[in-house]
Amino acid sequence: MPMVSINSKSGPANVSYTISTPTRTSTEKIDSAIPTVIFLHPVYIGKYIFQRTLNTQDYVCIFLIVSLAQFCDPKLRRFNLIGVDTRLHGDTEGKVRGVFGSEDAAHDMAAFMDALQLPPCHFFGLSMGARIALQMGITYPEKVLSLFLVSPIPIQEPEEVREGRQEIYEYWCQGWRDPTQPDIEAIKDSAKGSNQLGFNSTSGSLIKAMRKVTIPKAIRNYGPGRFEECYIATVAFFAEQVDYTTKKLGRIKCPVKLVHCGGDIAYPIHHAEEIIQRLSDARVDAELEVVEDAPHFGSVTNATQ
Repeated sequence: MPMVSINSKSGPANVSYTISTPTRTSTEKIDSAIPTVIFLHPVYIGKYIFQRTLNTQDYVCIFLIVSLAQFCDPKLRRFNLIGVDTRLHGDTEGKVRGVFGSEDAAHDMAAFMDALQLPPCHFFGLSMGARIALQMGITYPEKVLSLFLVSPIPIQEPEEVREGRQEIYEYWCQGWRDPTQPDIEAIKDSAKGSNQLGFNSTSGSLIKAMRKVTIPKAIRNYGPGRFEECYIATVAFFAEQVDYTTKKLGRIKCPVKLVHCGGDIAYPIHHAEEIIQRLSDARVDAELEVVEDAPHFGSVTNATQ
């Protein structure tokens, strides 16, 4: 996968990305004649949650991810599709300076767009990616043409969800306390917790495939010696106090579509309704749609909807 170096307000980083066009599954440049959509992934999982994976060594069942992934949708393949690994995720390389929130991530994304000389883009964000995309609309409205936000993170993280994220983190650290003898059961418990959050504890080939490609990258990003960064990326990011005042949201100049996944066990619909209400109060063109029974990472399991 290609990488590009940036030096944003959040610091230097080498950002891993992939570009698909109507004629090329993987390329390094967009087709300037057609619109561009940037996909921003959720926590734990990198850009491959959206894209076609051709490496058969990853796992034979990765085909199931491929068949559901947005990058394989013929309706979307009419456009330039860009998947990006955010800082502390996937194959992107870059440290943090003690704190890393949605505004920091937006600075990274703006620097990434500048490095590739991208025009204003449409944004698709899932969960954590939805929060980053919304922040892009606030901080860099001139770079955003539209926002499509699936399972957006609430304005204030519910205490029980914060505790769940903390527990996932603690099991992970426990599992790698002695790198020479990893506690496999603790690592499995951490993976089970993330699966519960994203997929309502769904099992089967899809989840096995996702875990197969996720854990090696998680070890690199959050393994021994990087527990603090793990906490920043997977716990603290979601506990930040976001500024969704009418004044700030009024900076958004593009249409916004929110999608609530009806089977989301972490965030009931009233959280999405609160965001929609605030957007409406700020006179932003925004609407809410519900996909019944879909889990938090519903764009994976219910992609056709």
